[in-house]
Amino acid sequence: MEEEAMNRTEKAALLALLYHQSRRASQPELRQAILDGERLADRLEGADGLFAASPAEDALTRAKADLAGWEAAGLHVLTPLDEEYPAQLFTVHDFPLVLFGRGQVESDFRSAAIVGSRNYSQGGQQYADELAARLVAAQVTVVSGLAKGIDITAHRSVLQAGGRTVAVLGNGLDHAYPAEHPGTQEEIGRTGLLLSQFRPATRPSKQSFPQRNVTMSAYSSVTVIVEAQEASGTRIQARAAIGHARPLVLSEQVVQATSWGKEFAAGSYDVTVAPSPADAAAAVGDILARATRPLSLVP
Repeated sequence: MEEEAMNRTEKAALLALLYHQSRRASQPELRQAILDGERLADRLEGADGLFAASPAEDALTRAKADLAGWEAAGLHVLTPLDEEYPAQLFTVHDFPLVLFGRGQVESDFRSAAIVGSRNYSQGGQQYADELAARLVAAQVTVVSGLAKGIDITAHRSVLQAGGRTVAVLGNGLDHAYPAEHPGTQEEIGRTGLLLSQFRPATRPSKQSFPQRNVTMSAYSSVTVIVEAQEASGTRIQARAAIGHARPLVLSEQVVQATSWGKEFAAGSYDVTVAPSPADAAAAVGDILARATRPLSLVP
């Protein structure tokens, strides 16, 4: 019981350092402190320098209240200090320090992100729809971003087939975005998992979506890009996957239509070009078959 209370205090200390300090610690600094096994409550107490301890105590109290409120609302609050924090995230240098979840938290080691353009073609829609159905049949969790176009097509195909899908959001869980998809978001929260690295009340922004793509890359064992144009935001996830040493599967359309697709396909990266959904599903299967379960880097 005492150990559980200490762990909860450490979790609250992390939240306080992130959200309630006048001089907030940087995320790289906190990641390293966690990997080093540093006691975060000590860091919190020392963060105020020559000032009285009361600001640190106040920050910790507010963080504990936040945590209790979020949990009372039915949310999972996952940090690198928690056993249920996704182990695959520890294999990247920029793992998120907090994830808020609604739904069923699972390891999702057998997972593939399906992403692509918001303004998709009929061919892109068919590719995403068939690929998602094939992955469900292979018991692979399908991860996407709940955006218009390819993302929502993949999510809905999985739901229709009775599979598991995870939506990684660029906004807090209190908001349904985009406005056209509240029903799908709600269904994923019931049958799969909604994830966000942003506090529940956070609204979407131009900055939040690229951050979401980086987290989606880290969470997924492989990213499949179905359709994209040169300036598509999907390229952010492609570059993140390369940076995370994650395998990348590109449709022929992506390679033909974008300079970055050509660059990645021609480079010495773990990239597969998949002309058809069947080819993409086979590539994902091969990637998952050769993968090893990630090891936690936290002491």
